[in-house]
Amino acid sequence: MTIEGAGTFFESNSIKLNTVSNVEWEIALRKAEKHLNYRLWNRTSFGAHTSENLGVPAKEYYLNFAYMSVIYGNWEWKDDFDLPQQLIRIINSRISTVVESYKKAKDKNEERLKDGKHQLTTTEVPQDIESTFYDLEGDEEINEEDLLKIEELHKEIEEFILESNDDDLIMFWECIKEGYTRKDIAELIGITPKQLDKIKEKLLRQIKKEVIKDNGNR
Repeated sequence: MTIEGAGTFFESNSIKLNTVSNVEWEIALRKAEKHLNYRLWNRTSFGAHTSENLGVPAKEYYLNFAYMSVIYGNWEWKDDFDLPQQLIRIINSRISTVVESYKKAKDKNEERLKDGKHQLTTTEVPQDIESTFYDLEGDEEINEEDLLKIEELHKEIEEFILESNDDDLIMFWECIKEGYTRKDIAELIGITPKQLDKIKEKLLRQIKKEVIKDNGNR
């Protein structure tokens, strides 16, 4: 069975969704909403997550995006994750994509202002943060094979952090991807910059031990 606008994973997702009860959906959406409350705290009145940029309130936008991505099969519901985890993974990726797109649009507007041109509307554009997180522009020596290795390592680090269930590490990682400064990240988490450095050291140790070491043994 296919429907108009269905994604690549519509059929495989549908098989899993057939076993999900209304109660399980309610639980999954509540967990996703709780996660959004954490991610969007004090960040919807300005910047990328405003209603002006997204067209609707941020929580509504991201919940609907995650829900429809699973229903229509635009995102694969992987066997390794239950429904709440899959929704949260989609939300995290989409938040990063929106922020990245917003920053690019903002930079373009600044250039247009310098050239005396009218500003463009600053809205997010569809793109995959997994392929744009690393800024490789201008690095002509990086070939396709190296790029694939970098992207794969980034995905493994992302999965490792999200599966750690360590809120401090997750928040730190997401803030890094969104380009926040050391001071801003410390304020968002509610700690001092020196305490943040400890979290950074902890993250680097765990990545070297659990992710980079494993890649080196393959």
